[in-house]
Amino acid sequence: MASLLDGILVLDFTHWIAGPYAALFLADMGADVIKVEPPEGAEERRMGNLERYKGNTRMHLTLNRGKKGLCVDLKSAEGKKIVYELVQKADIIIQNYAPGVAKKLGIDYESLSRINDQIIFVSSTAFGEHGPYQSRKGFDIIAHAASGIMAGYADEEGNPRGPGGSPYVDIGTAMLNALSAVAALYHRLRTGVGQKIETSLFNTGMALQANGFIKIDKLDKEMHAEMGEVLKTAHDNNLRHTQIIDRFTNLRLRNEEPGSTRNVEVPDCNHRPSDRQVFPYYRIYQTKDGYMSIAALTAKQRIWTSEALGVEDKYAHLELGNGTDETYFYQKEVMKQFEDVLGTRSTNEWIKILEDAGVPCGNVNYGVTLFDDPHAIEHNMVWELQNSISGTYKMIGNPINFTKTPIMPGKGAPTLGEDTAEVLKNILGFSDEKVAQLKAQKVVR
Repeated sequence: MASLLDGILVLDFTHWIAGPYAALFLADMGADVIKVEPPEGAEERRMGNLERYKGNTRMHLTLNRGKKGLCVDLKSAEGKKIVYELVQKADIIIQNYAPGVAKKLGIDYESLSRINDQIIFVSSTAFGEHGPYQSRKGFDIIAHAASGIMAGYADEEGNPRGPGGSPYVDIGTAMLNALSAVAALYHRLRTGVGQKIETSLFNTGMALQANGFIKIDKLDKEMHAEMGEVLKTAHDNNLRHTQIIDRFTNLRLRNEEPGSTRNVEVPDCNHRPSDRQVFPYYRIYQTKDGYMSIAALTAKQRIWTSEALGVEDKYAHLELGNGTDETYFYQKEVMKQFEDVLGTRSTNEWIKILEDAGVPCGNVNYGVTLFDDPHAIEHNMVWELQNSISGTYKMIGNPINFTKTPIMPGKGAPTLGEDTAEVLKNILGFSDEKVAQLKAQKVVR
């Protein structure tokens, strides 16, 4: 059975996360992806102890499965020639070098489209290739800050806090890179026209805020003016980041509930976000043996929740946004009762009770438990792969289920230059002697 992207050749000139992970998705879907690395290897190979990992770091293994590894010196004339021959045969090219580096290496869109004007060229940078920030270098934490995501978080000292877990701006950008490449490939199929695609961490960070990023002029004009004034005077008023967050939250409360006179309750610490807005039906609770989540967002679900837990809530029937200060303080006590009740049984017991009642809920998993989670395994979300140096390793599978062309585990991440000879011989038709000569000249490895 042919795979989704059978016959599509991808050249992956990327480092770190947003670029390599995009190419990984294309490899999962059956594209022939060649990871083109310099003699010293891509940057993700250095994100771990050299002696322990020998260049096959956890970062490399999880971002480069399914690819062939070509190690070539792009700074040499022979190395460029090899790459340009591959470009003639390529369908998709992805690069995420810092601004100006691709052009310096001769692998920018203008250079490569002269060789093959039908290529789909994805250029994924920190801030894009036009605008005031275009020359800035950047990583996930910088995009978190510039895109506004970080404005809602604070650390224990009250300062802006970067991503603490998954670098989801990087990962989100990778998904957009893969999506845009396939969309452009379809357009080329219909029109015969290739094109350049520009993505950026900054744009992804803004896009990930989705419904949280909105300004309704007739409802929000005064609030935004007040927020602007808070920011302008914050330094003179000695306001920490946490205090700015809290003032903004109070302004939003007054804007959404004009009749409210209470202040938003904040914990006795600087860390944000937290359960400042008390709402018992959309939060995490501790059970007898762990933690679970409840998400009862409709009136019916809230009534079912209170009934299943045996806790009276005379306001459960109210639609969201129709409450008052009285509702808030009443449901704060309801929340405490929920906490007490949910602590009496195990997570699985409560999930059974609440699901039977029609309430959306689930357990809190930790990464270490997901390797053996029956649902994750059933959905093919844990793959077992091989690396010739690191051996067997398990990682996250592909999240999409194609019923006619299923995506299955394949090749593990390559060691540096693992497939150089294969690529040169099978794709470019080089002889064994020519490959040996290039290796001796250190053009390839």
